[in-house]
Amino acid sequence: MAIITIGLSCFDQFFYINRWPKENTKNFSSDFIESGGGPCANAAWLLGLWGECVYFSGHLQNDIYGQKIIDEFHDVGVNTDYVIFNNQMLTPLASILVNQLNGSRTIITRKQNYPPRMTFEEKLKIDELITHLTYDDKKEVITILIDGHEPELSEYIIQRMPDARVVMDAGSLRESNLNLAKYTDYLVASENFACELSGIEKFTSDIQLNEALTELNKLSRGQPFITLGERGCAYLKNGIPTISPAFICNAIDTTGAGDVFHGAFTYGVHYNWHIDNIILFASLAAAISVEKKGVRESIPDLADVHNAINQYERSREKYFTSF
Repeated sequence: MAIITIGLSCFDQFFYINRWPKENTKNFSSDFIESGGGPCANAAWLLGLWGECVYFSGHLQNDIYGQKIIDEFHDVGVNTDYVIFNNQMLTPLASILVNQLNGSRTIITRKQNYPPRMTFEEKLKIDELITHLTYDDKKEVITILIDGHEPELSEYIIQRMPDARVVMDAGSLRESNLNLAKYTDYLVASENFACELSGIEKFTSDIQLNEALTELNKLSRGQPFITLGERGCAYLKNGIPTISPAFICNAIDTTGAGDVFHGAFTYGVHYNWHIDNIILFASLAAAISVEKKGVRESIPDLADVHNAINQYERSREKYFTSF
């Protein structure tokens, strides 16, 4: 069994502040964290921490930040043999300002709009991974997680692994994401993605959610979902829009909560759990993560999530927020 994650990996720098800074002022942060980041990269790190056989593929430059990213992956056993190093690529950097009063975060990322086109040699390198996981005598269960930031690479791998289950973290509405959506079995769209697709500002009714989920359903070959942050996750259950509510938590830093959700969601898909259990598990993992600072530092151990599930089962009513 193996999981392939394909997407953005960047280097994050977190600055914790007590108020939002005014323009043209100097501000200081006494609390600072830095680590690797990125939607699929954080999910890969979580899956490695949880003991899965996980590969990460994406573009980086072989610079100091790229090497730090690779070293962190190795710390939790993520296979990086199929990362593409290209001198035309900028290793993405992100500065994250976290408001300590409410846990909200504002992110500024330096990145290229799209990574460089794959060369013939790079495609041969990726072919090695595909061959390794799909040769005839090996009946691997393969799950692929993509975040849309590597459209050419994602499409190249998915088309050559038709039996893999594909999860997509659809964070923003871009033409490349709309194209990749057709390959997905689990299209997990952000509220921003779904709202922009539907032409509305914010979901305020079940009717709007139903319309958005219906439109998302047309894009993918599988089931659509909409993550609503602290309001939970919406999906169609027997054709009816259903919201699995979020867990009540003391939010310290919400950065990366979505990445944790998608990593835990992919974990459940990989083990073929019932979708209700997948969403519950992923929501609880994300809720645990926002009660600590940072992203990698806040990702819970698998045992912690299972313990929290057991506590939830004993006293369900006190855990959920409402829509």
